[in-house]
Amino acid sequence: MNRYLEEIDSRITAGNYEGAVTLAYTSLEGCLKAFLRERCPELKIPEEVVDLAKTVRSHLRDSIDRYPDEALAMLTHIAHMIDRTRNRFSESHFDEEADRWLAVFARDLVNSEIRLLLHFMKERAPGGADDLPDQT
Repeated sequence: MNRYLEEIDSRITAGNYEGAVTLAYTSLEGCLKAFLRERCPELKIPEEVVDLAKTVRSHLRDSIDRYPDEALAMLTHIAHMIDRTRNRFSESHFDEEADRWLAVFARDLVNSEIRLLLHFMKERAPGGADDLPDQT
């Protein structure tokens, strides 16, 4: 995870904002798929990042007793933002500073979402936290 964040940061520093957003998308997509493979191995894993996020959100909503739905809504909101940004469906034109801001914002949101998913994976791991790979 930290390696991907460093690479995203490097792309932002180099002015490669599109590359930073693409890597943020890829990181989020990979984490969502990993979460579903571990927690819901019986499911057919969706291909699109928004569908992945909806499936993860549904699973968490059904399996966590007391967690605010507004917090779980973050999963799909971030996926939509990353998907629209990567696919350039934005309704506005961004100049270079806005592109940089958007890339940094995307990086921070993906980092937060992946860390939340890792928390849930670690918390509910069948054999305990030792069964999960090192997150550093």
